[in-house]
Amino acid sequence: MLELFEKHRKVLGKIYGEFPHNPSFKPILEIEYDRWLKNDESQAKNLNKLLKKKSELSIDDWILAITTYGIPADRVA
Repeated sequence: MLELFEKHRKVLGKIYGEFPHNPSFKPILEIEYDRWLKNDESQAKNLNKLLKKKSELSIDDWILAITTYGIPADRVA
């Protein structure tokens, strides 16, 4: 994760000028990555609950998954 960030920082530095390193980047990225993982797991659980009830989701289930559980549309499809 941090390696990818550093690669982006260097590439974008060539386009927009050098982007100085900040010691707070690492802890912020770690926190955000952890939040993303937890959110991803929660979305998967909620989607699996819907799929256990039915083998195919109705449009109402699809809307519920997107609007209530925040599951991206491409993940539901």
